[in-house]
Amino acid sequence: MSAQTLLSGGDKWFSYSGVLFGDVSVPATIQMIFIPNTGLRDSYIKLEPYFEQLVSGASGAALGVEVKIDDVTVIKARQFYHGSSSNISGAGAESYNLFVPRQSKLEVLSLNTSANNTQTRGANIIGYYL
Repeated sequence: MSAQTLLSGGDKWFSYSGVLFGDVSVPATIQMIFIPNTGLRDSYIKLEPYFEQLVSGASGAALGVEVKIDDVTVIKARQFYHGSSSNISGAGAESYNLFVPRQSKLEVLSLNTSANNTQTRGANIIGYYL
């Protein structure tokens, strides 16, 4: 699911991707959340991307997130593999807080390198109307 859903109080909304994964044939980006129009009110959102495990693979392998508002990249961040042998399940990513103007197109993409194509990932958003 990546639709924008209004909460019962009418002052907040949410969206979540569910658990997504790719395979070796997918490109380096996977769309996790796409909202074509955020509505008639400005929002302050909290984005929480997540990954099943820490970034794995060879040095230089990465897994991350890109956020676009009206096709402009406002966040682009990747976690890089640094040679650690630990692969702890449930490894999270940083959460992000940002302003989204009314009637904006909001898109959250997963970024990865080939070493992490099959990694499961997802994203959750809670939006507060201003």
